[in-house]
Parts: sequence; C-alpha cells; structure tokens
Amino acid sequence: MHGMQEVRGSIPLGSTKKKMKQARFEKVELNQILQLYGVMVSQGLWKDYSISFLKEFVVFSVYRKNSDWALFSIKKTPKNSKYGRLYSLVAMDGRILKCSNDLKSTLRVLKHKELKLNLV
Repeated sequence: MHGMQEVRGSIPLGSTKKKMKQARFEKVELNQILQLYGVMVSQGLWKDYSISFLKEFVVFSVYRKNSDWALFSIKKTPKNSKYGRLYSLVAMDGRILKCSNDLKSTLRVLKHKELKLNLV
C-alpha cells in the first residue's frame, strides 16, 4: 500500500462488515423526554441537558445550571429489557429511583412534586 497506511481496528467506509449497534433513543422516546424537559424548564426547575451515546446504553441527563452535576439521568439500556429495566431513572447521588420497560412510568416519577422539591 504505497502512500496509504492501514489503521488497525478501523473499518473502511462502505465495508460489508456488520455495522456496530449503538444504543439510542427512538424519536418517540426523545419526544416524551423533551416534552417533560420543556415543562420543567418553563417552571424554572431545569436549565440544560446532555445526551451521551455509548455502545451499551444512552443517557439523557438534566441540569439545574450549566456547570452543575446532573440532577437526574434517564438511562436506556437495551440489554436490560428482558429484566424489566430498559429505562432507569438515576438521581444525582447515584440512587436508582425507578426501573421499567415503560418510559412514561419512568418519567412519571419526575412529575411527582415532593420528589422535585426534595432533590432540586
């Protein structure tokens, strides 16, 4: 290979190798999360968010201020769906507040007023 170097572990574009699967939020799931996010922002409870895409899970984290630690993280782990834990809601201190295969029931925990007042 004159003039070109092969990088070990790289997969050339257009390769026929099986594509790596990566965890992700579907459009419907992201819409549900962003709808709740919009409500919380309008109430002044949340200010920012981030999304982290990793191979085995994806995380939507919400923040009170730009530089704070995440107040909550909504984590989707596809391999946990067979155990009823596709979605998990994780608090700032690492406590798992809810695990479920139903995103709406997981998000419902965040709508509970007492929880918002205690953790925000």
